[in-house]
Amino acid sequence: MADGSLARRYARALIAIGTEEDCIDKLGADLAQFNQVLDLGDGALKRSLSNPGVTNGERAEVMAQVLSKLSLHGHVNSFLRLLVDKNRFAAFDGILSAYTEMADEIAGRVRATVTTASTQDAATQKQISAAIATSTGKKVDVSFETDASLIGGVVAQIGDTVIDASIRSRLQELSTDLVSSGSES
Repeated sequence: MADGSLARRYARALIAIGTEEDCIDKLGADLAQFNQVLDLGDGALKRSLSNPGVTNGERAEVMAQVLSKLSLHGHVNSFLRLLVDKNRFAAFDGILSAYTEMADEIAGRVRATVTTASTQDAATQKQISAAIATSTGKKVDVSFETDASLIGGVVAQIGDTVIDASIRSRLQELSTDLVSSGSES
């Protein structure tokens, strides 16, 4: 079975539990919190939980110790233990991604990343968020980033769609047009 379908199957099962108990966003937040813990120390915990050289018993013990220090929903604790017990922890990233995508779809939410050349004030960020919400017809969770190489303008990634209205891209298009028109003469 492909890793993607395995991840979707596990995510679907957890979504079903969250739907039944009306805690989809709580489960998602706890999975994201656990993912942050996995990334601590250059990902040493993630590597140990996925390492085939570590026995299932050792992995289960490590997971038990980590979970005892976190305040995660009981279903998330059980789910993470199940992944370790079934030797499926390597699929965690895919499961988290699939879960987030499914939860967003259920909530009518879309995630967007907006990159600008300089930091935008709160009013401008609110306007950009409102414009994306209007164009998608969905609730929007926007993260803002800066990239001085854009020179000006904005690049918005909404799901798989990228809208590039940056000065950098316009200059690149102009340069390409000039080069191609120069070669035609």
